[in-house]
Amino acid sequence: MHSHQGSPYDDVSPEMMEDRYNSADQVWSGNPNQVLLRHFSDVKATGTALDIGCGEGADVVWLAKQGFQVTGIDFAPTAVARTKELVDANSLSAEVLDVSFTEFAIESGRQFDLVTCSYGQIPANETSLAQLESLVAPGGSLFVTHHDFESETMMTTRWLGSHLSSDFTVEVLDAFDRDLKTGAGAHHHVDIVLLAVKAK
Repeated sequence: MHSHQGSPYDDVSPEMMEDRYNSADQVWSGNPNQVLLRHFSDVKATGTALDIGCGEGADVVWLAKQGFQVTGIDFAPTAVARTKELVDANSLSAEVLDVSFTEFAIESGRQFDLVTCSYGQIPANETSLAQLESLVAPGGSLFVTHHDFESETMMTTRWLGSHLSSDFTVEVLDAFDRDLKTGAGAHHHVDIVLLAVKAK
């Protein structure tokens, strides 16, 4: 396990991420996250899905192809623009919004059958946890992936697994070996994956 304590990774701002996206034509690999494929490739999707921190849209597109009605949110305008372009290029339909997790959770009042968040920057506190839980519809699933690290301020997968309310049953909390050759996350080799289901 790696520690990012005291590093800039604990204080990611919209401006920082926007600068990161503006620094390259493509930041991530362009492929949907491997753990998402591993857990949901056989799912017959008919419901709604929310991708928190959708980045350049690979997961949004994959979920839409699976049959989900997808909403993707990100607080970096360039990421949102790239996701929209990718959705259009694949002749798909998805809602993509330039909004932060906190703003969306507070203002939307919406719930989803599947909520995914891959490598997100959600604060590790009770308020953010309640907001995240509120986005999952009764009987819905929460699927969170993050690198294997410790953080003083960011919601890691292990932290989430030990702090979810009794409304959720954790079905998976496990390490997953990554095999990623390209993109900004290629130097991380182990992810921690959580799949939890909310009571109906």
